[in-house]
Amino acid sequence: MTQFPHDEFAKNFLDSLLSPLGTAQAIQEVAALPAQHPQRDNVLELLGNLKVILEARLTIEPEEQELIMQLSPLYLEKIQAAELVGEQRGEVKGKNQGRVEEARGLVTRQLNRKLGNVSPELLTRIEALSLERVELLGEDLLDFTSIANLEQWLA
Repeated sequence: MTQFPHDEFAKNFLDSLLSPLGTAQAIQEVAALPAQHPQRDNVLELLGNLKVILEARLTIEPEEQELIMQLSPLYLEKIQAAELVGEQRGEVKGKNQGRVEEARGLVTRQLNRKLGNVSPELLTRIEALSLERVELLGEDLLDFTSIANLEQWLA
């Protein structure tokens, strides 16, 4: 046991953390800190101890290496399947976004043709509409006779 419990704790904690991966062997033992050292020396000693712990050598048994090699293709397949699902989701999201933009563009062109130039403020409000609302506006604009009808519809 070292003089300070945190040194022993750090050593034991890292040993338990690395133990599932293999055997960790410290290059040198963690030395106890003398009680008369100033605070600065304690910090430097702790940093040195941490360096020793981080330089611990990790060994993997041959059986564990073989198991890792057998499991690697399975994990690779799962990762590739997850990437494919992500790509498909992105493709669907992109298609939906394209539909929304196309619908907004069509409705904007129809409004400009039927009512004249629509103000940027109204166009901004149209841009904020969902696809369902834009499609509904596309149907309702057939009944509009003035910009006031559009403003009322957007209110």
